[in-house]
Amino acid sequence: MRALYALWALLFVCLGLCIAVLGPSIPAFRDEFGVSLAGAGVLFTVHSCGYLGGVLVAGPLADRRGRRLVAAIGAVGLLVGTALAALAPGWGWFLGAMVPSGIGFAFTDVALNAAIGDAVTDARRRAAAMNLLHGAFPLGTLVAPAALAVAWQLGATWRHAFVAIAGVIALALPALLVGRPRWPAHAPHEADSGGLGVLRLLREPRLVRLAALQGLYVGVELGIPGWLATYLIDGFGASVGVGAIATSAYWGGFLAGRPAVAWLTHRYEPGRVVFRLLILAVAAAAAGVIAPGPTWAAAAYVVAGVAICGVFPTVMAVALHDRPRDSGAVAALITAAASLGGLTWPWLVGAVADGAGVRAAMATAGAPLLAMIALARSMDSAGVAQDADTL
Repeated sequence: MRALYALWALLFVCLGLCIAVLGPSIPAFRDEFGVSLAGAGVLFTVHSCGYLGGVLVAGPLADRRGRRLVAAIGAVGLLVGTALAALAPGWGWFLGAMVPSGIGFAFTDVALNAAIGDAVTDARRRAAAMNLLHGAFPLGTLVAPAALAVAWQLGATWRHAFVAIAGVIALALPALLVGRPRWPAHAPHEADSGGLGVLRLLREPRLVRLAALQGLYVGVELGIPGWLATYLIDGFGASVGVGAIATSAYWGGFLAGRPAVAWLTHRYEPGRVVFRLLILAVAAAAAGVIAPGPTWAAAAYVVAGVAICGVFPTVMAVALHDRPRDSGAVAALITAAASLGGLTWPWLVGAVADGAGVRAAMATAGAPLLAMIALARSMDSAGVAQDADTL
């Protein structure tokens, strides 16, 4: 299991690398391809379209054919998309590369979450395992912007960073393709769970609330770092290197925070943990908007990252606890909702930046946190807390 967990951690790192390299690269994309802020924001929309389509296929396929196969397809998609992006001669080509990248992200994400559900059956340990393994994701998100900053200092370009990321993804392929280490088997009756269909799960109000919370979360998770570098550069006159480092520091908050959230959800009721951390996130995001300088703004958004970092794995753990027999379909539903947040919100932030300025854009980036607080509270009142007491 240690070798398997190491492989899963590497795949989470690859996911982090692929998504976090985009935001800090936007100033370079604008210079090279001549796109506006709103036009640059379309890359998140295209990536999320691929992600949304991917999760609707990946969930049932993972239940029928197994998690490892779906993860292998996902890794190949990530590799192809990243390599094509590195070779892009124009903006249209680059956007096209985001489609296989988004699909690969979806397949990998669904497979990993379902596999963790298979490997850790105890609900209390699953919540902790989700946060710990998802903690590898921010390692990638921390490294990617920092690598960009180093590349620029050395006279390299964003393309070199994309090639390096493709190389890291390639490291995971041998273990996925040969099937070693072995992945835990999912329950035999799950072979037919794909027939349940992701859409049928929408009949369950609790799962719908969890999905809505996840969708809003991803809008914030990607909206803030996607535009943080642009905010610091255009709003305060910071350099592109400072913008990249600030984005890296934001993801560093995730890296530090997820082990802490694992500890908290192992000991306290998850809904209340999420609710209280979201209150801190609102305060931090507001401080980032009114910050007088780039250092204060970056520090505020690092705190916001720490505060929201546990939402995705904790919500996923609670959802899988509700439907252990259909973990592939449940993971697909939750990640599909996540893709809708990534599909709409980062693009909207870019549109606001074009029309009202980058400070208004960052206020928009954090706005869903208010609705997330209400949903986290409703989780408790609807009974999610009681069902999750064993966590």
